[in-house]
Amino acid sequence: MSTVAITGASGYVGSAISRCFRAHGWEVLELGRRNVQRFELGGEVAVDWSGVEALVHCAWAFGVKSGEEAERVNVRGSVRLMEAAREAGVARGVFISSLSCFEGCRSLYGKGKLAVEPEALRMGFAVVRPGLVYGPRPGGMMGALEKAVKASPVVPLIGDGSYPQYLVHEEDLAELVFKLCQAGKAPAEPVSAASGEAIPFRELLRRIAARHGRKPFFVPVPWRLILAGLKTMESVGLNPPFRSDSLIGFVFQNPEPHLDSCISSFRPFQ
Repeated sequence: MSTVAITGASGYVGSAISRCFRAHGWEVLELGRRNVQRFELGGEVAVDWSGVEALVHCAWAFGVKSGEEAERVNVRGSVRLMEAAREAGVARGVFISSLSCFEGCRSLYGKGKLAVEPEALRMGFAVVRPGLVYGPRPGGMMGALEKAVKASPVVPLIGDGSYPQYLVHEEDLAELVFKLCQAGKAPAEPVSAASGEAIPFRELLRRIAARHGRKPFFVPVPWRLILAGLKTMESVGLNPPFRSDSLIGFVFQNPEPHLDSCISSFRPFQ
């Protein structure tokens, strides 16, 4: 039985990828703070790589509060992990990046992913840039949007709601990652994982609401006002439904996303 090591396997994206590998008959070695194989991004990499054929790196520390901390934990921590895997003989792997990652991005999240990507490619790992991931029971950003739409008929709208969103179903993303872990050679460039359909944010919320039989009333709110509120909540130790850094990435998107590498079989969002 083949074995894949997955960081962040308890998270939304990581759990979807884990289910996919198990469905294909693979053994999944979950790496995390609460797993038998303990691993914490930014800490010592003390993993028993025996029998591991592939690594999928999904973990990311979202609680970092400065560029220096992000560099230490997420960037250098990710590179050390992949280097340890390669030195142990793990031949294949996938680094989960993001469409929020591009030259000139402003969010800490995007900047961190952008710094790790060339290191992953240098070591022969594939790099996948997913769009907004969704599924039957979504988590992450999509899960937060669903909760917001279901919580009240009045839904705050970021700006005028025109910001385009590119989505990918969790199963399509997981299958892509699985195939890349079987490939003999990783692609030389990051692979975009999104359907290619640009859905304005307002329209996305409307479709989510329609799934639950709702007709939301949108109230446009200036993004700077939302950002100030999120930062205030974070400064006093509260955990808002959206991180201020996520809002930065949402507002300052890639003006020309490279979707030429999108897989045509990705299903459109319904």
